[in-house]
Amino acid sequence: MGGTESREALAGGGGGPSWNMPATPTLDMTAASGLDAPPTPQLKCAVPVAFRWHHGASREVYVVGSFSNWQTKIRLTREAIGDAYVTVVQIVPGIHQYKFIVDGEWRCAQDQPRCLDSAGNENNCIEIEEAEVPEEPEGADQPDWAREEPASPRSSYSCPPVDPDEYIKDPPVVPPHLMLPLLNVPPRAREPIYLGFILPVPPLAMLNHAYVCRALPEGLTAVGVTSRLRSKYVTTVFYTHAAGGGVVPP
Repeated sequence: MGGTESREALAGGGGGPSWNMPATPTLDMTAASGLDAPPTPQLKCAVPVAFRWHHGASREVYVVGSFSNWQTKIRLTREAIGDAYVTVVQIVPGIHQYKFIVDGEWRCAQDQPRCLDSAGNENNCIEIEEAEVPEEPEGADQPDWAREEPASPRSSYSCPPVDPDEYIKDPPVVPPHLMLPLLNVPPRAREPIYLGFILPVPPLAMLNHAYVCRALPEGLTAVGVTSRLRSKYVTTVFYTHAAGGGVVPP
């Protein structure tokens, strides 16, 4: 716990609790984030803990606790949405007491666990458990050449070269139901004729595929894609000049 003079001076005068400590430590007023101090061997097993204050503040909120021997006040940052203040502090496992300094006044968060110290002062308290460290697999620290060969060694896998004759074979035959995209089907006239033309409902196998229109003038290419939303079908067609000015193959 901190001394009487140090905690009252940090809080801006009277109103802070009294502390029965023979020595009056000097509070570190510079470590506003709680992360500026260099890591120590003790902090290697520290656990990140979030401190939150959402009971209102006009200017600033700090947290001070036994996890830093009541020596350092750690500033909380206001969240972008709402009026809550929060910060994350690395704390070693154990039972710790802490308190907030809100606009220069020592405060306890009533919605967080509380306890009394040896002098009868009410503080918030928290118990930090050690984090579980995953066990490394056996032999993880050994070099690759010293490890045992797995059940399926790399030598059991192969990637034979492709037969050159495969490159001169004709491509597979396109399934018949893929030969009727909307771009290659003539529209059907409505009755009466002044209602215009209508396209047939495309098969489900045609949806979300890109197709090239074959019946176009030389040097022009059209690519169409049909998608569906419930019972409605939408076909988007892209027109461009064919590469080299040639005829689009069928």
